[in-house]
Amino acid sequence: MVSPSSFFRLLSFPGIGWSRSADRKTGRIRTAMLSLLQVHSGQNVQRLMQRVRFAEDVEALWYLRQDLLAALSEVDGELEARRQVKQINCMFKGGLPNTMGPRIHQRFPV
Repeated sequence: MVSPSSFFRLLSFPGIGWSRSADRKTGRIRTAMLSLLQVHSGQNVQRLMQRVRFAEDVEALWYLRQDLLAALSEVDGELEARRQVKQINCMFKGGLPNTMGPRIHQRFPV
C-alpha cells in the first residue's frame, strides 16, 4: 500500500508544498546523520549508513537515532556521542507528531 505522501510525491503536484518541505527536512537530517558516521569505519557503521540512506521519512530516521548513538559511543565515547546526537535531535522539531518527541523525565521528590 502506498502512503499518501508517497502517492502525492509520485504525482508531483506543484501545489503540494508540505511534501517538499518534509522531503527537505528528511534530507537535512539524513545528511547530518551520515556526516557523523562517514568519519568512522567498520561493518556496523556501514550497515547503519545504509539504513540511514534508505530511511523513507523523518519518523524512520527518528528511530535510527539510538543506533546512531550506539555506533558513535563505541568510537567517540558516550558523552561525545550524546552531544552529537543532541544536535541532530533539534532538527526533528516540527517534523514529528507531538507524541514522538524527546521525553522529559521528571524526578520525584525524595
